[in-house]
Amino acid sequence: MANKNIFVACDVSSQKEILELLDLIHDDIFGIKIGLQYITQRSPKDIMELSKFNKPIFYDAKFFDIKNTLTESIKSLKELNIEYATVHLLNGFDALKAANDIAQKMNIKLLGVSVLTSFNEKDLLNLGFKDNLEIQIKRLIKIAQSVNLYGVICSPLETKMIKEIAPKLKCFTPGIRISNESKDDQKRTMTANEAIKAGSDFLIIGRPITKGDPKTNIKKIISSID
Repeated sequence: MANKNIFVACDVSSQKEILELLDLIHDDIFGIKIGLQYITQRSPKDIMELSKFNKPIFYDAKFFDIKNTLTESIKSLKELNIEYATVHLLNGFDALKAANDIAQKMNIKLLGVSVLTSFNEKDLLNLGFKDNLEIQIKRLIKIAQSVNLYGVICSPLETKMIKEIAPKLKCFTPGIRISNESKDDQKRTMTANEAIKAGSDFLIIGRPITKGDPKTNIKKIISSID
């Protein structure tokens, strides 16, 4: 079933909003992704309340800091009943290895953020990266593989390349759009069906589900996947 691949990105601020959304579509999704907009305004109790939907919770804070702060931040997730959490691969080998060792003991699957799907070649150049997008992603994926992360966050455009380098890494792909004409602020996108065919293990979908009628939108997305 297609919904076994879909995390809904709950980019909301209030508990009322997220509960109303999940009441509508929890039967049609695999898991729940909560990001900074929600995390920074809600309490641990609010986050734990989401467990009532019996779906894996994906805590998308994109941790990026020195080794000690990174590992302590991972430890702070212990009581939240989450299954996945994100860290930037730019943290580097030592910090990522330490964080992943802790996460595994807590039964939390760490996912490494490679290059944000809102970035393109020009953005990397403006930030001072000398290598092109493909080379930079390959370098980061090799780090994720070497520290034994569960998976990576990547554009669906890069999944084939990633699987060739690190076939055991699960690819979680945002940048999923209803059509190739609708990108919003994303720059490296695919439709849900294209992403699954390209090798995405899980799809992270926000606005294409939540904007408008979520129930109708998720049904349309699921029906589009072969």
